[in-house]
Amino acid sequence: MNSFISREQDYALRITARLAELRKGEQMSIKELSNDMFISKIFAARIVHKLKLAGVLGTNQGRTGGMFLASDPKKLSAYQVLNIIGFKVKYNNCLADDFNCELIGKCRFHGFFHKQEIIMIEQFKKMKISDFLFNKTKQNNGGH
Repeated sequence: MNSFISREQDYALRITARLAELRKGEQMSIKELSNDMFISKIFAARIVHKLKLAGVLGTNQGRTGGMFLASDPKKLSAYQVLNIIGFKVKYNNCLADDFNCELIGKCRFHGFFHKQEIIMIEQFKKMKISDFLFNKTKQNNGGH
């Protein structure tokens, strides 16, 4: 079965939401994060690296080092996180730029699929990481 959101993109959303729960000045190690999120350390590290390169996460090296959310979770959208991890999914193949359809102009599904894709993307843009916190009582006051 194919999904709109890859496993890596799903974990990236969950990682950012988990780190958004940390209080200002707190950090979490890769080991803690991978255990907490049930993700292998190698896979978690790969996702963290991408998020760090994009400026979403910050890290500190050393014995007491760790990672933290460097972006404001109330401004960081799910769409931004998905795009960092390579979200380039089309609702249907017929919406892809390089797709040649013989039914163009006759098919009513194309317009419907296009509208659904726009709705989906707008929802991802509207939803902020702060909307997805695992523990709503803990709320980061924006970045590190």
